[in-house]
Amino acid sequence: MRLLLSLVLIAAATLPPNATKVAAASCTPSIGPGIAPPVATPTKLPGFHAAWYGQTGYMRLCPGGRAQATLAYYNAGSLGWVAGRMGEVAYLGTWGSEPGQDQPSILGGDGQLGSPATGWPRFNRIALQPAPYVAPGQVAWFQFNVQAPSLPGTYRLYVRPLIEGAAWLEDIGVFWQVLVLNPDGTMPTPTPPDPVGIAFSIDSGVNAKDIALVHHGVQHASAFLDSFAGGTRRKPAIVQVLVVDDSQPYCCLTVGDSFKIVTSNAAWATPPAAAPDTWSADTERTELAAHEFIHLWQYAIGGNSCMVGVRWIAEGMAESFAYRSLIADGVIPAANLDTFTKRQLTTATNHVTLQSLEASFPGNANPFAVSYLAVDRLLAPKGLSALRDWCGRVGTGQEWHAAFAAAFGETTDAFYSRFEAFRAQYVR
Repeated sequence: MRLLLSLVLIAAATLPPNATKVAAASCTPSIGPGIAPPVATPTKLPGFHAAWYGQTGYMRLCPGGRAQATLAYYNAGSLGWVAGRMGEVAYLGTWGSEPGQDQPSILGGDGQLGSPATGWPRFNRIALQPAPYVAPGQVAWFQFNVQAPSLPGTYRLYVRPLIEGAAWLEDIGVFWQVLVLNPDGTMPTPTPPDPVGIAFSIDSGVNAKDIALVHHGVQHASAFLDSFAGGTRRKPAIVQVLVVDDSQPYCCLTVGDSFKIVTSNAAWATPPAAAPDTWSADTERTELAAHEFIHLWQYAIGGNSCMVGVRWIAEGMAESFAYRSLIADGVIPAANLDTFTKRQLTTATNHVTLQSLEASFPGNANPFAVSYLAVDRLLAPKGLSALRDWCGRVGTGQEWHAAFAAAFGETTDAFYSRFEAFRAQYVR
């Protein structure tokens, strides 16, 4: 069983003067209590082995702030760790799920692949053994610097020791957690780790920030589903993050039990929803990942009939739940979403009815905004459980018009008429 080392950060300690850059005068960083070593050390095994032996506390940092972390490992093998000798030297490496095995982290690195230059040996090697030789039965106190990203939220760095050129050592799910405060020093809503069953496949060359934003989208959406929609998805699924995929015309696509993010696609690289009066490009990228996770959830409940069967319901639900998750966690103000939605509706060059979006989805009609408005403002108020119920009904083969009437208490004809009247009032 993987051990997730998590702390409630209630005890604060001031960082050394040279260990942090304060983002705002009212923002005060702190470090939680450390985790003590185990009472007994493990029995030594032949070969290379390591056992977790303690660590300093997790941090609350201001945006852009830095701090030093210490993580101790006991040499539980019969062979010593020798610095500078390939096949015998011990490092801490990046691991899954955040940011992934040998992947760059937004919390630290050497400046490559978007990692901040915090003095790590490489973007995927967090720390080198601190002594020239660590004998069997000795403890190595690895130290490394972390830097808080500019976007407030919960960030994690999964860590696994290795003997470079020989083997990865024991993995017990150790991760480092940094909670980035709001610029005014207030707490953002913490997010849990990635949901059970979600595996990430990160291609080489993916930027550290993009990796973090995909994880954030999944975490926000999953936490929202757990709190408000009857539970998150827990079936196995794969999230792929790629730099280039010429076969994929979209930035983001869910097929069955997997979704794909192509970070070189223009919709991800320069998302059009970002604007000074709405939200940042990074926030929109987080929403795009959250949107795809909602599609995974739809598929787990109702298969393709829910995920893609009726386009405006499927996409409207993914948009509504994804944006609601960011509003619930304080990432974007609800009023900004109205600003964006009204702009989308009034600037569309092709005005189409909601009914026409059952199967067709013309881009010049801004169909995602139309679908979002229908689901978020007219269906979601009936209860998110009703939307889940609709997915379950069509997933078991019920004809979708009948499922709609059973789940929402009105016919589709009546709903379409009600929506068009509502839209006309909404955009005035």
